[in-house]
Amino acid sequence: MYKELVNSNYFNISYTLGSIFFYFSYFAVDKCLAAVSKKYRDLNYDKKIYVVSNFLKSFILAFITPQAFSVMYQGYYNDSWNNNLIKNLGVFYTIPDTVSLMTLNKMEFTTKMHHMVVVIFNAFSLHNDYSEENIVRCMMIYACFSSYAFIVNFTLAIRFLHENKTLELFLNRLSFIIYSLCCMGNWGWHIIALKRQWGNCDSMICNYSIPLYTIMTLAIIIDDVKLNTWLYEKSNIPLCLKHKNS
Repeated sequence: MYKELVNSNYFNISYTLGSIFFYFSYFAVDKCLAAVSKKYRDLNYDKKIYVVSNFLKSFILAFITPQAFSVMYQGYYNDSWNNNLIKNLGVFYTIPDTVSLMTLNKMEFTTKMHHMVVVIFNAFSLHNDYSEENIVRCMMIYACFSSYAFIVNFTLAIRFLHENKTLELFLNRLSFIIYSLCCMGNWGWHIIALKRQWGNCDSMICNYSIPLYTIMTLAIIIDDVKLNTWLYEKSNIPLCLKHKNS
């Protein structure tokens, strides 16, 4: 069932039905959290949607992470590009952002831009041939690296459901470290890849697509930097280092 799902070529159907299923999952998770957590029941509607959204997104990203590792390894070490698998992973990655745009009333502008760019990138991905070297491969790599940081969304959600300061500090630090490593790996890879693609550019398409991709990706990077800065502040790492050095 799993292999059939990730290797099917019904991308638009998967995207539509997946988004509908994901939307109704909000209600199921809401019922479960309300049944087990008083702190959740005390939250206002917007905060509840925020918590549920991040819980569900963390589960989706964790679900696709093993395949994301496989896609990167097979693609860049074995030069084997499974178009159906890559496109389906892109669909799964995009579904949480699509539903969030429709359900979250209060969303930071940078986060909204981030989600909108992801949705646009997915539209390009569905019509791309990944066996050919092109800028859309970079979109796939950004999504893979972002999937590895699924703990961040879990941390954003769980912080509203407990008062354990030790657990909160641990999750903030773990999220900051993982997110930082993913961002550095992602951005470092992009600098090398974009430089190579620009050097090999010999058509009007890449003359426009590479700068356009770079500009749109900046919207995601700005949101990544903003979130990681928040995690850095919450992790209290400088005070920890100061204490150890004294």
